[in-house]
Amino acid sequence: IRQTLTDCGIPTSMLETIDISVVFAFERIRANGVNCHVLGQNLPYDHIDELSPGIFITDEALTFVFAAEWMDRIEYLEYGYEVCGDYRMGLNPDDPYTEQPATTSKDEIVELLDRHPGKPGATRARLALRHIYDHSASPMETASAIALSLPTSEGGVGIRGVELNKPLEIPKRLWHCTKARTLKIDALITYNRRELGIEYKGGFHDEVERKGADAEREAVLAQMGYRIVTLTSTQFASQLAFHRAMNNIREALSMPRCVDAEHQRRQNELRKVLIRNWKSDQAEESPSE
Repeated sequence: IRQTLTDCGIPTSMLETIDISVVFAFERIRANGVNCHVLGQNLPYDHIDELSPGIFITDEALTFVFAAEWMDRIEYLEYGYEVCGDYRMGLNPDDPYTEQPATTSKDEIVELLDRHPGKPGATRARLALRHIYDHSASPMETASAIALSLPTSEGGVGIRGVELNKPLEIPKRLWHCTKARTLKIDALITYNRRELGIEYKGGFHDEVERKGADAEREAVLAQMGYRIVTLTSTQFASQLAFHRAMNNIREALSMPRCVDAEHQRRQNELRKVLIRNWKSDQAEESPSE
């Protein structure tokens, strides 16, 4: 198994322990470097692929469910956004992410859980899916969506109902304002019959040509009646800037304010976890206001 995975490009450093699934307890394998998971029911064969003769691997939907047993909270949410999104992280922390079509979706994972409710990690997976949405296009968009969707008890804004990169048809009356016929908003929030667009701008948006395209796009969205709030990497890098950015979103949606110091502490802890792997952003410490 290790040789096959190595041949597929998996670094040997990631193969010190291999996770194996079996149906019944008497099939359990006890060996050094092997974690054996007993399912207690038939394998969902439509979520298993043959890697090589005699070696089968789980697809990303089933792997996501299993990962609930060992990943921590934020890492697990990030993984969910990745497998349901249009990008993939590299095998090594320093590798850049790459664009890649989603191989599963939130609905597919929910269907898997409905058909096999007793899978290890099923309960935790369902709880995580409450805060996961399809079509994230980058780790930065994922961080924004997590910050928006987690409850205030975990430092988030507490918004349910987020659509990522939703295509919007441009009305014919505005065709003369842009060369595009559809536009996408990084995150579209619906809250108490209000709609708010969230745009994330990292370093890519600093390019001169991209600035022009973004300005045109945001002008057309405004003409279509969408209010847009912009989030930047700089705001994520500072406690108070991040706090004010989240306050702006709450105000735009007429949400009640969170003014207690404990919420600000949790919010800052969430911020630091979300940017822990961002090489260009430092987790700046600032006193709470």
